[in-house]
Amino acid sequence: MIFKHFTPKHIKLNQIESTNSYLHDLNVKIKQKNGTLVSAKNQTLGKGQKGNRWESEEGKNLTFSIVTYPNIKAKYAFYLNIIASLAVQKALSDLTITAKIKWPNDILVNQKKIGGILIENQINGNSINQSIIGIGLNINQSTFNSKLNATSIINEGITVDIEDVLIQIYGYLDFYYNLLIQSNFKLLRQHYYKHLFWHNQIGIFKDEKSEFKALVMGISDIGLLELRLLDNTTNYYDIKDVKFIY
Repeated sequence: MIFKHFTPKHIKLNQIESTNSYLHDLNVKIKQKNGTLVSAKNQTLGKGQKGNRWESEEGKNLTFSIVTYPNIKAKYAFYLNIIASLAVQKALSDLTITAKIKWPNDILVNQKKIGGILIENQINGNSINQSIIGIGLNINQSTFNSKLNATSIINEGITVDIEDVLIQIYGYLDFYYNLLIQSNFKLLRQHYYKHLFWHNQIGIFKDEKSEFKALVMGISDIGLLELRLLDNTTNYYDIKDVKFIY
């Protein structure tokens, strides 16, 4: 397989606290090539958004991180979430699984979480000179904590090799990364909106004051969630400002 930007290097680990942290520390010692990948059969302290932990049964799922050097303006940081989300969505689509992207970093199937993304950027001045893209995807785990509302590829009736899914995601990530490097933000957002959960639909949200109904319009240039309230005013929310209820 020929890649436009990534130089394939796969570091396989049996157990590690966090693939994101491992790759970051490794890169401090020796700068890795663009597209270097670290995967682990078991993450003991897998990272989730807002300090949450990513829970995964050992050897059953896909947990990995990739280091890239996008050199894009920091204000476009959310497009790294977009390309990672689209890569996972496309790989699932190849398996005939219809997935939706829930802003800002979840992948849903039938309104259940099947995957998550965590991006950790290194900013120099106004530019992102290093990004570690962490992805977790449920593959062969069949039972989950009821509080998680989660699913997996096997629970969707499909049996697949974990390594094969990783290869697909890696290839699609290189493809969408190419659009990012070309500053093709408009096209990336068009792709993103096709798969955005609840796009152009009215949902129920909660901020620090109350619950409210709003139409999901999309995202701003810097990745804020754009909601149109029932009084036709438009507000923009960061991840810490609003929670999607239904």
